[in-house]
Amino acid sequence: MTGKVAIITGASTGIGKEIALKFAFSGYKVYLLARSRDSLDEICKEIQKSDGSAVCLPTDLSMISSIENAISEIKNSEASIDAIINVAGIWHGKDGLYAGIDFDKFRPEVIIDTYTVGLTAPSLLIHGLLPLMKSGSSIINISGTFADGGKGWAPYYISKRALEDLTVALAQDLSGRGIFVNCISPSDTATESYAKHFPQYIDDAQEPSEIANFTLELCKNHDSTGKVFVMRKGSEPFEQFHA
Repeated sequence: MTGKVAIITGASTGIGKEIALKFAFSGYKVYLLARSRDSLDEICKEIQKSDGSAVCLPTDLSMISSIENAISEIKNSEASIDAIINVAGIWHGKDGLYAGIDFDKFRPEVIIDTYTVGLTAPSLLIHGLLPLMKSGSSIINISGTFADGGKGWAPYYISKRALEDLTVALAQDLSGRGIFVNCISPSDTATESYAKHFPQYIDDAQEPSEIANFTLELCKNHDSTGKVFVMRKGSEPFEQFHA
């Protein structure tokens, strides 16, 4: 066991779930943040059956008060943390995709929630938990690859592109503290939601476990900071130029 602690958002499904399992089975104590208590409880039980350590922390990342409560609970429980991994984002709702929609046709609450979950929540989590991060710790943000740009799903596109800007800015801001900040920009990934909404493309999508493996690798690698790495099925991760 490494005795390290990782905070993971969006941990109830998809990429976040795979990252949570990968880190837990690699010896990290993981704090799992997502809205669904039932899904988090199932993952925690899976981790604990393998003698891993997991704390379920149901959190609505679209609500500032819920984010603040999560920060307080972590700070009250841990003297230090080694990784913050921001995965959560909003690109669909219960009734379907937030895609193929003109910007002025989005409901205002969808825009606000998408920005809050995709950018404000990571910013506040990092801001609140930085006092617990020592030299050698890592922040990993999960963005997205947008080969066709942002037309039709501007709120999600904007939130994830801004997350890349946050990565670069924080890497510069924290350069003297030995805290490494990087971003992973995965192309189509075979998550449960992707399979539901894009079944016709599922065979061409990469596995979430590949993202999880590279996330852990980045946390061990102290040679990179302020980088955005693109991941596509069948190819090695490569750095994306970020102006």
